[in-house]
Amino acid sequence: MQTKQKSRLLGLLKDYLLIVVGSVLYVISVKCFAAPMQIPSGGVSGIALLTNYLWKLPIGVVTMALNVPLLLAGFKGLGRDFFCKTMFMIIFSSILTDLAGFLPVFEGDILLASVFGGILKGVGYGLIIRTGGTSGGVDVIGKFMYKHFSVPMGTTSMAVNVCVLLGSAAALKSMELLMYGIIMQYAVSNMTDAVVYGSDHQKKALIITRKPEETAKALMERVGHGVTALHGIGMYTGEEREVLLCVIRRHEANQVKKMILEIDDTAFMMLSDVNEVLGRGFKQLRVE
Repeated sequence: MQTKQKSRLLGLLKDYLLIVVGSVLYVISVKCFAAPMQIPSGGVSGIALLTNYLWKLPIGVVTMALNVPLLLAGFKGLGRDFFCKTMFMIIFSSILTDLAGFLPVFEGDILLASVFGGILKGVGYGLIIRTGGTSGGVDVIGKFMYKHFSVPMGTTSMAVNVCVLLGSAAALKSMELLMYGIIMQYAVSNMTDAVVYGSDHQKKALIITRKPEETAKALMERVGHGVTALHGIGMYTGEEREVLLCVIRRHEANQVKKMILEIDDTAFMMLSDVNEVLGRGFKQLRVE
């Protein structure tokens, strides 16, 4: 029992340490790159940045004032762990943002500021999301819209971000800044996904062939990956078929295509991208 409690405490300590690191990266992105260049951003943080650009209001105070009520209102549907980690991130990053006047300000090219600022913010968000928390704001609204109106969270997030970006561009009267904001948002999104899901993008192969045993043997022996046979029925012909399922690495795709062509040139194969593969032969199955 004590071992489990100790393991849980160490896990929580690691999570909150990652939140601190992620929050610091977020603050550097805002204070060193976004705010000095007045680059628009999406979500609640984008609203806070806009109020700073227009009226010089403190970014951290506005961020906290907008996020905390949303979190408290959605407390029941968020879960204790999610709520605590998100609230800690918001309070810590908001205070740090307004105290971080000592950070150096980037005064170079605005395109570089958009890209590198987006990379830092994306890595920061990714670390926070891996712990089970979020940056607040839009995620809370998304959960509410999904629960009560069945609106997908991605749709809500996109709608809010677009509205904030367009509103910021209108208030700042600059289409150029809007485009830089979109570049930064793109960098944030891609880096967040890279940190959360890793760069372990592989291919899933579904193969329908008249020679399933021979094909499966070749995949296991020549490529070195396991194969699972799924039972299928061709609805047009009524014939029973074995559908082979195999996950392969991206660089192995052409090798597999040639191999299957040699075995059965009438085979039907579908290849699709897989964001993350956990298990034997790939990444170890574990929770960070």
